[in-house]
Amino acid sequence: MSLAETRYSAGGRSARDVLIGREPDILDDIHLPSVAASIWVRTPAPDFQGWIDGLPVDQLPELATVVPVHLAEAAVLAAAETAGTPAGPELDMLAGDIGALALMVARTLRVDQIRLRLDVSEEVMCPKFHIDNVVVRLLCSYRGPGTDYVPEGAEGDPGRIRQVRTGAVALFRGRLWPDADSTGLLHRSPAVPKDIGARLLLVIDPVV
Repeated sequence: MSLAETRYSAGGRSARDVLIGREPDILDDIHLPSVAASIWVRTPAPDFQGWIDGLPVDQLPELATVVPVHLAEAAVLAAAETAGTPAGPELDMLAGDIGALALMVARTLRVDQIRLRLDVSEEVMCPKFHIDNVVVRLLCSYRGPGTDYVPEGAEGDPGRIRQVRTGAVALFRGRLWPDADSTGLLHRSPAVPKDIGARLLLVIDPVV
């Protein structure tokens, strides 16, 4: 575990703990008892963040596909070419990062294929708190605010709602997680500030 790790717990019998750290191995801790989510906090490179935030909405790559994990980076580059995303080191950084995250999911969940999405949206995609009907889901907002989360039963208390940082990587257990602990942590899409223009969200689900 990371030395920077913190624990946020809502108590109860279901899995509600959220582990937060600054090292990528925090994602492996999604397997620990009572853990509903693990979050790898990262600080985006200023040059990359300025580039992605400044792109016109119609040049943001969109993607929805199932691919062998080793083809994730190539799938992103193909989507970028279709969208007219400018080539350069920042695009290479985006595609390489997604490829690396795909490999992390594959290793952590022991799968060979993933369901890969890049969602571009100026609206709130999933405004209600929910639990996904998947085993586990990786979420990373490259542009715009990260995902909101809250313990189940506390969604009416604004003081209990937390938000994943832009560029951070979050693994959330879903309803199909094969553990005795049910998941008691909800999440939702955040509101998108008008000055952002659109949110770019990476979604990776393991294909089991």
